[in-house]
Amino acid sequence: MAGDVVSLMRHLGHEQFAVVGHDRGSPVAFRAAIDHPRAVTRLVVMGGLPVVEHLERLNEMFVRTWWHWWFYGQTEKPAERVINLDSDAWYRTPSPQEMGEGNHADVWAALRDPAVVPGVREDYRAGLRVDRAHEEADRTAGRQIACPMLLLAATQDDLDIHGDPEAIWRPWVAGKLRSAPIQSGHHQAEQAPDELAQALREFLAAPTP
Repeated sequence: MAGDVVSLMRHLGHEQFAVVGHDRGSPVAFRAAIDHPRAVTRLVVMGGLPVVEHLERLNEMFVRTWWHWWFYGQTEKPAERVINLDSDAWYRTPSPQEMGEGNHADVWAALRDPAVVPGVREDYRAGLRVDRAHEEADRTAGRQIACPMLLLAATQDDLDIHGDPEAIWRPWVAGKLRSAPIQSGHHQAEQAPDELAQALREFLAAPTP
């Protein structure tokens, strides 16, 4: 997915660019920055940690709170069949007022489409396997993010379930790293759009250190 991002930007004529990723987009943005240091000039991670950092901190609270990771990541069990029996019971999204009526309708049309569910599940399955393997290889080789990075953590989310998220990210970043809170739940763009936009503008427009 990170390779697709870089290829698309090059196709559009951008040899260098900043990357912003939220939730599952965070590992994609992270991978783009660490694999393509000459292309990615700045990295913003919204509500994410390296997958391997989650998995190496497994405890009862994490497994109980993030149980969906393990359910969605199963390969030998028919998760798709169970989810498609009642899609509305499985997913939670911001309200139509927060997302916009059209966006809300589009996302629920996708979530209720049985053909979409396998793709969502495969993303979790890859995250628990491919992402971990790549990150372990990065760490062994001493690869780090070279560009400046901003970590945005929602105040009403649980990114701090393992402790200070900035401290967890620190060994992964060779460039300048800073973090900032966003006064929202998990869906920062929908629940705090003005605050988020301001944080992004300030970081992306700042002089290169």
